[in-house]
Amino acid sequence: MASKAKNALLEAFLKLIETEAFEKITVTSLVEQCGISRQTFYYHFEDIEQMLTWAFENETQTICNSQVAGKWTDSAKAYIALLNKYDLMIRKGAQSPHFVFIFNLLYNSFYTFIDAYIQKTQSSKTPLNKDHTFLVSCLAASYAGLVVKEIQKPESDYEGLLEKITNAFNVMPN
Repeated sequence: MASKAKNALLEAFLKLIETEAFEKITVTSLVEQCGISRQTFYYHFEDIEQMLTWAFENETQTICNSQVAGKWTDSAKAYIALLNKYDLMIRKGAQSPHFVFIFNLLYNSFYTFIDAYIQKTQSSKTPLNKDHTFLVSCLAASYAGLVVKEIQKPESDYEGLLEKITNAFNVMPN
């Protein structure tokens, strides 16, 4: 039941973001949209940002769990689907007082995604480079910044961004 309520709240948010500004969506509007009590919302989440963090972390972890070493293209397609699902939320959130939250959400999600891929691809006999965390952090920050730049265009091209990162850093084997 808990997962069903959380997913209903998330779906309500995604529906409301189609017509409302990010900062105008309230807990009240969410619970009214999906027919769940305020107590149920607060049982699961402290606020809307925590709900969105849960959703991104949960979906990013699902993608990471299905990653296969050496299959960067497949992993990237799954991650792009995540970004496309939340595109409107990312766009509206980045143009609101929640910009820092959106940037950090993207950064943390991409960090988790790229780190999991590298860890799965790395040979167990070869230790990770001592600068691994720093390099993954640079990639995550770069990608989050590029997404913020990308959403200023009428259409987001997340596929193009991942392709450019792959080519520029040449760290992801196909």
